[in-house]
Amino acid sequence: MNTDVFFLALSQLILSILLAIIIFFISYKILIRIFKLKEENLNGSNLALSVFFSGIIFSTGYLLSGIIPSIINSIELLKNNTEGSLYVEVLKYSSISLFVGFLLAGVIHFSSFMLTKSLTKHVDEVAELQKNNLAVAILLATILISITIIARDSLVFLIELFLPQPVATEFTA
Repeated sequence: MNTDVFFLALSQLILSILLAIIIFFISYKILIRIFKLKEENLNGSNLALSVFFSGIIFSTGYLLSGIIPSIINSIELLKNNTEGSLYVEVLKYSSISLFVGFLLAGVIHFSSFMLTKSLTKHVDEVAELQKNNLAVAILLATILISITIIARDSLVFLIELFLPQPVATEFTA
């Protein structure tokens, strides 16, 4: 077994887990602020908010999980072609990819919410979620997850533009 590759894979796993925890923590804090909630009020009695928050967290995780294979492929490329420290390069490209992915996930979430608001002009979604309206929560989470599933491949393609790509050699006859 190649120990360099093993430690690189292990560090990538640890980095992914740490970044996921940080991203989910930030997402949770942003949601609390957007909905003007106090954390002590989230004691489990509001199922609608729990369903909606779960949809957002699932959506974020699903979007970012599509980026990981691209990062791993770029690690293989960097392993053979890097001039500096491999770990620094891996950290740089992983962080950039996951940060851009997190920002774009936020754009997708905001767009989904605005789409739902435009479709249901007679409903105040935020107030309904705070009143524990489970039907609104399921509708919001379903639209969000559906848009996430549709947009994931495009997001991954966009993120791959930030990652190192192999150089193709052109042969002429």
